[in-house]
Amino acid sequence: MINFKIRLAGIILILFFPSCTEKDELTLPVNVDFMISISDNSSGDEYLSFTGGVIGVQKIGFEGKRDAGEDIFFETDPKMNLPQLTFGTYAQPASISDFDIPQGIFNYMKWDINLKKIVIDELNDDDDDGDDDSLYTGLAILGTYSYQSGVSIPIILAIDNAEQFSVRSFDPEGNSTIVLSVEKDYDAVLLLDPGYSFHSISRESIEEAETSDDSGTEVILISSEENEDLYEVLLYRIAQSAKVIVK
Repeated sequence: MINFKIRLAGIILILFFPSCTEKDELTLPVNVDFMISISDNSSGDEYLSFTGGVIGVQKIGFEGKRDAGEDIFFETDPKMNLPQLTFGTYAQPASISDFDIPQGIFNYMKWDINLKKIVIDELNDDDDDGDDDSLYTGLAILGTYSYQSGVSIPIILAIDNAEQFSVRSFDPEGNSTIVLSVEKDYDAVLLLDPGYSFHSISRESIEEAETSDDSGTEVILISSEENEDLYEVLLYRIAQSAKVIVK
């Protein structure tokens, strides 16, 4: 009878240990560097090119649903003083912040990015006293437009009335299922696609857009107060096409 109890206890321990190990493994943190960039000129329009932008981030939220283990949710403290960032193309992203996310197979990942108002040098006229709210924005995407006459001019999309972007995550092949393993570090790149967004707008519409005088230089400024019709279309398509690539 004693021997039977010992053997039974051994079986229970053998069954118990693997479940504990699996549970512990699902809590191991994986380093994820959250970054931002713009895609290459996906529109293929030679008269329009984008080189980067500037962003101010107030708060970041994350939601992840795993195949096994508890779902993950966190958000940063809105009082965190995240720096204003200048970012480039997909090959030259800028790091926003690092996060430790438990490893596992994620069937769903979503990031919420809350913007804060920042001063954009490209919108700031040296003669202005700095009190004009139009100088402040949360996100600006910078590029160059070449008129059919051959003259080139800076073009700026200034997103100044959107408080939050909610963006889904995908792997580089476009799959929504993402595996995070503690054996490596990952980059999660918030990828904006202004080329795709502008591709829906005719060249004639861009050429008819009003220009602004920025410190003696003409600029096509598209914002909630300048070229509003273009702004509404572009804001929707920027938000629609944005994604986070985890690699």
